[in-house]
Amino acid sequence: MKANLKKHAALLAGAVLLANTQLAQADDQQTIIELQKRIEQLEQSMNERLNAMADSMDSVAAQQSSGTNKNVHIGGYGEMHYNHLDVDGTDTRQIDLHRMVLFFGYDFSDRARFVSEFEVEHTLVSDGARGAVEIEQAYVELDLMSNMQFRSGVMLMPVGMINETHEPPTFYGVERPVIETTIIPTTWYSAGISLTHQLDNGISYDLMISEGLKTDDPTYDSSADPFDLKSGKQKGSFADAFDLAVTGRVVYRGTAGLELAAYAQYQPDLDQSAEISYADDATLVGAHMIYQLGDITTKALYARWDLGGNAADAAGKALQDGGYVEVNYRLNEQWGFFARQSAWSQKDDMNASQSDAGVNYYPVEGIVFKADIQQQNQDAGNADGFNLGMGYMF
Repeated sequence: MKANLKKHAALLAGAVLLANTQLAQADDQQTIIELQKRIEQLEQSMNERLNAMADSMDSVAAQQSSGTNKNVHIGGYGEMHYNHLDVDGTDTRQIDLHRMVLFFGYDFSDRARFVSEFEVEHTLVSDGARGAVEIEQAYVELDLMSNMQFRSGVMLMPVGMINETHEPPTFYGVERPVIETTIIPTTWYSAGISLTHQLDNGISYDLMISEGLKTDDPTYDSSADPFDLKSGKQKGSFADAFDLAVTGRVVYRGTAGLELAAYAQYQPDLDQSAEISYADDATLVGAHMIYQLGDITTKALYARWDLGGNAADAAGKALQDGGYVEVNYRLNEQWGFFARQSAWSQKDDMNASQSDAGVNYYPVEGIVFKADIQQQNQDAGNADGFNLGMGYMF
């Protein structure tokens, strides 16, 4: 296109030069007038052609740019916390940029896309620091049908209420619900494959095959906790995969304001070893309910792990379970209030409980400021006090 523009500009210059030469040689006044008219006609014609070609080039460039930008998706979220707690008589005050997350996605076509999530926790990642850099999502999704999707890569587990949707403006409380950070180890992601199918009656189901958990082996570390499930997340990083985990979920959303979900996971061996080891199988079952009636939403969740083998039983950790009930009230677009009661146990002699209540303030869509108070019993850690938070998503 640029070459054509240069060519036509050169032709215009040549035509004008030729016409001026003819003018200089003309003796007749009428001839001069006719030549001037021809020059004006040539200039107008060439200008129109040049302008048309320039408009065409701008249009093509705009279409190409628009097409590229349309296929790329960028977003993110983050949150900062201030915790002022009395922990068993010790005054604890701490501020932390808990996480900053960036989303990046790309649409290869109408039926194929890439999704990723890059996270930095606690601002600083170095020797001795508690920060971390994580890839919580990185998968390719293909539409097998308009209502069926196949995924392959690193994905969030289809369990709980906030494991897949945990951006700060989407839930109440500065910290995530304690049941969904202990019994369901949110944020829980693994490498594998999955299939999701949405049916016409409001029911959908998910099936996922992935790496399983791998807990510490006390054979090599006498101080290790062999059945700490949260620390057993392998996060798709050189993950041992001798015994894959199978996860399934069924969700019903066929009634306005109501969501019912049930999920389960099974893996044959928590040690992820080809040899006979201290650990045996692990089974998670759980369910939740969300019901919104006007401005009031009620939530309830229960989840339970059953660990097989004599070692888990001897350690008092064969059964680990917990649940919570939450009621929240959205006064208007800017203010919301909540109260939550949680109870859980990670070993036989543990009966932990925690009470939370607080407020969310949304100055604009996508930004939230939070404040809450918490009370714990001795088994939960006896941490009483208040929390402040700021969060955003875009």
